[in-house]
Amino acid sequence: MKKNEYHKIVFPVCLLAENRHCLVVGAGKVALRKIRSLIDAKANVTVVAPESEDEIKKLSSEGTINLHEREFVSSDVEKMFVVFAATNDRGANRKILASCNLKKILCCCVDGNWPDSDFVSPATFRESGLTISVSSGGKSCRRSRLIKETLAKHIEMASNVDMLILGTSHNYLSLDKREIFHLNGDKLIETGKMIANLSGVHEFILLNTCNRMELIAIVSPAPEVSNLLKRIFGFDKISDTCYYEKRGFDAFRHLATVTSGLRSQVPGEHHIVAQVKEALNQANEQNWADGMMHDWIPSALHLSKDIRKVTTPILHDFEIEDLGIDYLKAECQNLSDKTVMIIGAGTVGKGLVRRAIEAGCNCYWCYHSNRPEMSSEWQKKVRLFSLNELRERLPSTEIVICATSSTRYILHKGHAPFFDQEKEIIIIDLSIPRNVEPEIHNVMPGLKVVDLDDLKHWYRKEAVDMTEVFKLTDTIISKHKKRYDKIINSFQNGNEIK
Repeated sequence: MKKNEYHKIVFPVCLLAENRHCLVVGAGKVALRKIRSLIDAKANVTVVAPESEDEIKKLSSEGTINLHEREFVSSDVEKMFVVFAATNDRGANRKILASCNLKKILCCCVDGNWPDSDFVSPATFRESGLTISVSSGGKSCRRSRLIKETLAKHIEMASNVDMLILGTSHNYLSLDKREIFHLNGDKLIETGKMIANLSGVHEFILLNTCNRMELIAIVSPAPEVSNLLKRIFGFDKISDTCYYEKRGFDAFRHLATVTSGLRSQVPGEHHIVAQVKEALNQANEQNWADGMMHDWIPSALHLSKDIRKVTTPILHDFEIEDLGIDYLKAECQNLSDKTVMIIGAGTVGKGLVRRAIEAGCNCYWCYHSNRPEMSSEWQKKVRLFSLNELRERLPSTEIVICATSSTRYILHKGHAPFFDQEKEIIIIDLSIPRNVEPEIHNVMPGLKVVDLDDLKHWYRKEAVDMTEVFKLTDTIISKHKKRYDKIINSFQNGNEIK
């Protein structure tokens, strides 16, 4: 076997060398590296060599090491914890190894004798009590050093991380301009993979809801990291007034208010909690999130409960489904006379069906691939059908509410002729990306399309002073500042949260 192909399987350990006597035989550049490593480990270092580097002499004059400028003798290994045979003479190193073997003392040869040694010293990096070591089993020291240096840069960035939230929402962009930034399906996964390969981004989740798209991350503070993230999301092509960037405690505060529902289109809604949990689960599956996000996200969810206790009595107990049905009640003189089609079998779709039944509507429920389960009571009041039957059902439908996660139009211009042309038709689109092609109303004059932004403008909150709500919220969050400090301290210093 060629020398560069020879390697051994190593058993990694971390020796506790503090205050133990360790010997380095030799005083060249390689020996100096071993001496520095032992000093870093707070060992009592003895060096034996006829001649030595100037730096080694300096360490001796300062009292950092014990230097004996002479030839090695076998008694030098007596009572030593470990020994490094680091001369430039392979035969001499072999004799040092033999002396250690007789005394059962661990010895490492730094030359071609290394396969017969007791251990090899890996490429090592230390930072703030953290030790990173890389070994190739003697196969490639250069490769080990390269990996060590790469990890060292990463550790250096990780020691100064903070919270970051980067995103946009209905408060920053209208629906038609915001829609292109939303991440669904494959687009979300592809974006996540790009972010995961960015140096300086340590952990993250991607939150994508009907009114916002944002990155929640633990990152290094380097400006280039933020700039690259903006480029990935396309924010570098729009004004900085069209998106938000929150750091540190501002990011902590922002996420707490988001999870409490205060930044939703219907302030105080509860769906956001499940959406954040789903985003975290997805990040776990993709290996985007680990311990740091598992500290931050549960903390935000816990804090949101305290916020809801104070704000719920002030806010209307609304979900987006309530807003859609209330809009219809305001638009239609008698909603119970109408036939309402709900497209979507998810959480919002189910909520819409329940509210439509309560309003006394004739209810059609359209699903795509997953047929929803219905109680016997619902089976009496709801006609269930698949998306393949959509065109057959449109002639008898006066109201359609779309709430699917589809990335394409469910209703488009080609569907307009299938509606009853003698009736006024209302279509409410609660999805993002939109389920309804905006131009469909141009084909049929009596057809009205209402999207999320339209509902937001229709919804009036005169009874709620949101400025006062956020003042109360800030007071609650400020009381939890220590929680933020503990989380950040655990990121930067490795201290467990208690």
